[in-house]
Amino acid sequence: MTIKRTSLTPYAKFMQDPDPAGARRFAAKLWHDNGTIILLPDSIARLPWQDRELLEQITGKIYGQRND
Repeated sequence: MTIKRTSLTPYAKFMQDPDPAGARRFAAKLWHDNGTIILLPDSIARLPWQDRELLEQITGKIYGQRND
């Protein structure tokens, strides 16, 4: 069997679906390494409503209210 190669072959490894578990691991690593906070939408959705509201208030104070 012959493998066809194109000019895009070197980029094939980047053409993958995102890995949610990898994103969570990366966010946790940043938190532990230097205190950077990344809030992933699926992580926020799993929180109780009180915690989601608290996040809305904190980010609203830091970045301004969202225009939904």
